[in-house]
This record gives sequence, C-alpha cells and structure tokens, in this order.
Amino acid sequence: MTVAREPVVEPRARVTRRLFIGLLLWLAVAIFALFMAVCARYYDYFPADLFIAHRIQRIDVPGFAGFMNFMNLLGDTKTYLVLVVAFAVALGVLRAGWEALLVLLSAAPSAVGVVMKAVVAQPRPSSALLRISVHESDSAFPSGHTLKTAALFLVLFFVIPAVVPWRPLRWLLQAGCALIVVAAGPARVYAGAHWPSETLESYLIVLLVIGPLLALYLALRRPLFEPAA
Repeated sequence: MTVAREPVVEPRARVTRRLFIGLLLWLAVAIFALFMAVCARYYDYFPADLFIAHRIQRIDVPGFAGFMNFMNLLGDTKTYLVLVVAFAVALGVLRAGWEALLVLLSAAPSAVGVVMKAVVAQPRPSSALLRISVHESDSAFPSGHTLKTAALFLVLFFVIPAVVPWRPLRWLLQAGCALIVVAAGPARVYAGAHWPSETLESYLIVLLVIGPLLALYLALRRPLFEPAA
C-alpha cells in the first residue's frame, strides 16, 4: 500500500527568490535571442557559422549519417504531428491529463518560429559554402525542424518520470530524449539546411516558451504514483 506524501511547503522568501532568478534568466535569454534575430535580419550568417558547420559536416563516424537522417525525419512536420497526437492520446489513456496538455503545447515554439521566419527572412545556406543534401525554399531563421523536435522531446524528458514507474526504464527513456534534443540542431547543419546560429535560435525559443510551462508543471504537479526503484 502506497502512502501519499505530504507536500513540502517552501518558505515564501525562497519561492520569491527562485521566481526572481528565473525571471532574470528568462529575460537574459530573451534579450540574446532578440539580438540574434536582429543580426540575422541583416546578415546571411554569423562569423562562427561557417567554421562550425564545416566541422559538423566533416564528421565521418560509422552510423552518424544514418542517425542524422533519422533526426531530420523526426523534425518533419508530418512525423511531428503523428508523434504529438500519439503521445497525447497515450498520456490521456493513462489519465495523465496535464502531461498530455504539455505535449500539445510543445507546438507553441513552432508558432513563434513561423512568425520569426517571416520577419527575419534569412536565406538558406548556399551550396557554394556547404554541402546541401536537403533543399528547402522557406526562410531559414530559426530552424523549424529543431523547434519541433527539441520542444517535443524536452517535454517528454520531464513527463516521463510521472508515467513510468520503473527507474532504469525512466533513465533510459530520458537519456534517449536528451540525445534527440541535443542532436536536433546538428542534424539540420549536417544536412546543409541551416547554419548553427539558426538552430541555436531555435533552442533559445524552446527555452523561452517551454521553460516557464515546465517550471509551472514541476512546481504544481505530482506523479501518478510513487516511483518504483
């Protein structure tokens, strides 16, 4: 028989301090993201983009190209929509309503990205500078694939402990989510579809939009069960 734990009430001063620090960090990220967007409006790529992109495209490890192709497939709009619906329905069946809502809200950064693409209108990398294996025609800044993949799997990383009772499986699934989040940006650079700065902007947008939602979720929600060892 599982005995519910009493919630731990933190002192108000500590909560206020955490909120203040969180707000400062959010503003710092927002200012940096805005600075990058303004620069991208007037420059085709950033000074370090070419150097980093060449280093990524020169990686020659067995299986790396296949993994990058898989990552690009995950960020495809059709694949993303199927995953979001599937995860949301699965969580709904498990009666994890808040977790299902978070998965649906993972689409919010992509909406921000659509607006930013229209405003910034930065061109895609040129084939004269990078090896292009994926040809896209829309604006490049920020990376839409990175937005979708990073937002969804970042949410799943924090949702998994609430619905998976077995600790080793939780860790394995979370490690997989973390790997996908980290690899989403480099995969777009490897394909020649984006500069590193464009994928970095996507990560910043995900932090700005999804970060506060996850912080609120972690503060208010409790697992559906006591985690098993």
